[in-house]
Amino acid sequence: MAIDNALEKIRNLTNEDDSGLLSSLIQAGGLFSPVIAVLAAVKGVADISDVRARIRTAIRSLCDELERIRDSWPADAESALKNSVWFKKAVQVLMEESLRAPNEERAVLLAKAAAHGCFPNHENKHRQEDLASYIRDLAQLGEDDVQMLRLLRNAYKEVFKNDPNLRDSNRFTQHNDGFKHAAEKLNIHPDDRLALGARLSGFGLAFEGVAQMGEHFFRPTRRGFYLLSLLEAAETPKEKQD
Repeated sequence: MAIDNALEKIRNLTNEDDSGLLSSLIQAGGLFSPVIAVLAAVKGVADISDVRARIRTAIRSLCDELERIRDSWPADAESALKNSVWFKKAVQVLMEESLRAPNEERAVLLAKAAAHGCFPNHENKHRQEDLASYIRDLAQLGEDDVQMLRLLRNAYKEVFKNDPNLRDSNRFTQHNDGFKHAAEKLNIHPDDRLALGARLSGFGLAFEGVAQMGEHFFRPTRRGFYLLSLLEAAETPKEKQD
């Protein structure tokens, strides 16, 4: 099945607003066969109409965003999507997390981020296989987490630019005052900075280091940089923050 036909078929199915939607998606096979696992996960949910709506939103948003960025697809994009375990797993996680999302806007954001993670640049090519975990991490991050990760990225981006292998921890110390001032402007208490840094560290998005004189600091990891890139690619210009 060509990718164009697959996208159109999914759109047609998600326009159906009846009790047969989920079974139709299962029968569609191909790209979205993981819906079987999602169906099992949502068994017993009281408001099945809401379940259908969230699945519909996530799938259609993923299709729309993939089509929107199709000019950046590699030549083997069709086979990569149809035959890869990593993509099926990513779609499954996307639908699971969309059902848990607080609103449809969040489900759309997750879907768009997933689309951008399908075809990373050469530097991040290896992260394609782990797309499902990036979707899950993004779904679990709160606004404070994302704000903190952005602060760390902005404060230490010059370090990554000048020392991409991160060999000298003292370079981070030189930029730590700038990070503290930025956090103070946002009224982030020093204790909350520690808590949020530790939380991000648990996701592998930040790392706690010790510079000279025993000063502790948190810095973003390459994984953190990449997750932010997916999030910001998915956001509209109005939603993006400095």
